[in-house]
Amino acid sequence: MRLGLALAALPVALAVTLMLYPVWSWVERTTGIESVGHSGPASWCYLAVWVPMVTALLLPPMWRLAKSLLRKPHGHADT
Repeated sequence: MRLGLALAALPVALAVTLMLYPVWSWVERTTGIESVGHSGPASWCYLAVWVPMVTALLLPPMWRLAKSLLRKPHGHADT
C-alpha cells in the first residue's frame, strides 16, 4: 500500500511541479540556483515537490503502524 501511494504521487507531483514553473523561475532569478531549462524544471524541483507529497501521504499510515506496534496488548498483566 505504501509503495502504491508513493507511485500514485508521481503524476500529481509532476503536474504540480510544472504548475510551479513561475516559482522555479523566481528561485533561479533570486538565488542563482539552476532551476529551469529549455526542457522544464530541473530534477531537484521534481524531488522538492514529490518528497513532501509522499511524506504527507505516508506519514498517517506509518504513524498508525507505529502506534499499534507500541501499544501494549489488552488483558495481559505486567510481570
